[in-house]
Amino acid sequence: MDRPSLQRAMQSAARQTWRNVEIVVVAACGPKHRDLVKTFLGRPVRLIRHDRPLSRPDAANVALESAHGEWLNFLDDDDELLSAHVAKLLDAPRTRNERVVFSATRALDKNGQTLGQISHDGNHVQLFFHSRSMLGATLIHRSLVDEGARFDPDFPVHEDHDFQIDCATRTEFLFVKQATCIWNAQVGDSGCGIGLNDDRAQRREAVSRIRTKWAAVFERWLLDFDAVLFTGQHYLKGGDIPVALECLERALALRPTDVNALNLCGMANLHAKRLDRAEALVTAAAARAPNNRLLQENLALIRAKRAKAS
Repeated sequence: MDRPSLQRAMQSAARQTWRNVEIVVVAACGPKHRDLVKTFLGRPVRLIRHDRPLSRPDAANVALESAHGEWLNFLDDDDELLSAHVAKLLDAPRTRNERVVFSATRALDKNGQTLGQISHDGNHVQLFFHSRSMLGATLIHRSLVDEGARFDPDFPVHEDHDFQIDCATRTEFLFVKQATCIWNAQVGDSGCGIGLNDDRAQRREAVSRIRTKWAAVFERWLLDFDAVLFTGQHYLKGGDIPVALECLERALALRPTDVNALNLCGMANLHAKRLDRAEALVTAAAARAPNNRLLQENLALIRAKRAKAS
């Protein structure tokens, strides 16, 4: 969009420790985009112009089709890559021939202060709820583009979530735990960020449409008990109780007598202040594993909460 931060974004791409990097800039704002140099800090630069402004998915597809590299990485013009980003992702061992490799992301506020780290280690079940990675933190192998993976123009926002599902139907993802990019989460007005740049109604509507579009894929993924249980536990530990609760109730529906599912779903219900269901589930878990100390402790905690509430 030719914002003043473009220079910083280009610097972060050009200063990669990886030896062979091409910078492709798509003029999403249309013909008014300023001219760019052909070489920037020793890296080749290509500006792709159009006679009209481009939506996010249209601009992303132009980028996919214009880049020459074997591995592709998006970067919004208000975000940044740390210098070892490409090298760390490409050096990670891909034991399952993963064709999507992504890292954690450092989120900053509008003043440049760290808000936290975004880390989505897990499995494809996560895509039922949101995208698995920040797009700037993600390397995508060209073979996925050759197979037809593209951004859907029907998603003017959350197009990255939809695109990742497309990729996930074709390959496993590899997660690198270290943060290698910076997301300026409170900058912009897309509604896809944090704070004033967070449009929750827009997100809910996009997720609903994504679930409709990929219903058959999700139905298959959500039948994997171990993946669903792991994902629910991940969100429970991270404090995202609504998502954890939805995921763990799904896991319990797959295996109603599983001790771990009963316990984890019970604890998610406890955090959601659904104390009756929490006690019933953990009681059922304790009945199946009467010598399990953790279950007895969890049950005592729930009963103490109930007593205090009454």
